[in-house]
Amino acid sequence: MSMTKLLDVEESLKDILDVYVQEMQAKLDIIKLYQESLKREKFATLDAKEEYVSNPLNAFPLLRRLNQDWPKWLRYLKLATATRKTKEMEVHLKSAPIEDDLNVALKGMTRIEQFYDQHAGNLAKGLLLGKKFNSQLTSLDCFALANFYYNQTQFAASTHWYRMALRLHTAPQEKIYDKVLGLKRKRIYKKYAKAMLKESLTLDKAKPNPMMVREWNSLAKEVVREDNYNNIKQYIDEYLSGDEQIFQEEAATRKTKPSKLKRACRGDWPKKSSPELICRYNRDTSAFVKLAPLKLEFLSMNPLIVLYHEVLYEQEFKSLKDIAVFNGTMTDGWTYVSFDKKGNPKPQDRVVKTMAFQGSTAAVTRSINRRIADMSGLDIHENMALHLTNYGLGGHLGKHVDYVELAKRPADFFADIGGDRIATAMLYATDVSLGGTTVFTKLKLTVEPKKGNALIWFNLNNAGDPDPLTEHSVCPVVIGSLWTITKWIHERQQIFKKPCFA
Repeated sequence: MSMTKLLDVEESLKDILDVYVQEMQAKLDIIKLYQESLKREKFATLDAKEEYVSNPLNAFPLLRRLNQDWPKWLRYLKLATATRKTKEMEVHLKSAPIEDDLNVALKGMTRIEQFYDQHAGNLAKGLLLGKKFNSQLTSLDCFALANFYYNQTQFAASTHWYRMALRLHTAPQEKIYDKVLGLKRKRIYKKYAKAMLKESLTLDKAKPNPMMVREWNSLAKEVVREDNYNNIKQYIDEYLSGDEQIFQEEAATRKTKPSKLKRACRGDWPKKSSPELICRYNRDTSAFVKLAPLKLEFLSMNPLIVLYHEVLYEQEFKSLKDIAVFNGTMTDGWTYVSFDKKGNPKPQDRVVKTMAFQGSTAAVTRSINRRIADMSGLDIHENMALHLTNYGLGGHLGKHVDYVELAKRPADFFADIGGDRIATAMLYATDVSLGGTTVFTKLKLTVEPKKGNALIWFNLNNAGDPDPLTEHSVCPVVIGSLWTITKWIHERQQIFKKPCFA
């Protein structure tokens, strides 16, 4: 959702650029090339903007352009004169993404590429999971992704993107790259040569030690000496004359076996079936559902995981979303994938925007809380908090559990909110075209996000002990805007209501 604001920034910059072009005839030929590359339809509604930026092939280039390209355009325009229009651009660029934002976007793109086994050549052409979109990456987009992999010492992954950067670095766009954006073709040749050299040195090696890294850097520097450039260029040009399909097939032979989580996100797990896993109307967990039963599907009996269908109303979600978006109160959310020596989670990647609705005064929060109580059969009066979450570009949550094992924590840990998390309720507020699947990794269970559905599971077993089988993850979002409403229900207030499923 935050990407729509960046879209507005770039739309404003485009408008300023239109006027500036009229004033600066001397630079008209070069500037018009870039102006043409930015053309797209106007967005009539907020939903249209959100749909546009929910495609990573639109969202990543948008963020990267605002971080890298537009400041360079500003410098180029000011070479002649700093007109009123360039000063307007300066104002808009104060809200442009910073370097950290670009790194988050790069991680999101590489996450999509790796989780779903996508190839750089297909992504650059607008192919996502076998579907063709009217969006493509530029040479600069590919070069940024290549550098990200290279700086992470993932040389085998970087070479494909350097190759795409060279293939797309062609006339007439080459004038823009050379004269404005500082990406000369020679620079790509040299980085590609370094990456190929280091890829060949690391193919059969474990993690290199510092001495090996120094040797490789020295060798790479020697290879790309200026007096050796023509040899490098000739070799790479011959290499690029090969069909891209050959490169893809070669890369496929070197890929490692995907993890369980990646196989789940790719849809490789078979759908679970059992005589116990049935669908029915729930009339048992509260007095209200006796009058208005809810559609219930059992996904697992041990631990208990159920899916309620069509229980969240559009107006409820819109009310929460409007508060979060238009009041500007959403904050960064992180995925927790590792722990320190004391067992505390360490934040790793900024992947979502989130907002907590703490009170019980708003009618919409009371309504949703009542429905969660009806579905779970649990008492939630002492904990009315709801968490609205929006997953960004390649946004996901790594493998984790929702319980915190209070026996291993200080005595007063969670004292103010009533103990460990006995259950989790996650309501899907939107449909997602590609990605965003919830995966219970140890159960080989996947749940596709579907607007209006509610997923509920119990994190503690009948003895009140944490159940490690509840480990779960959310696959990276590829196409679409995933919104969820999450509630953690705590154990101590359930002393008279805790169900027993034994």
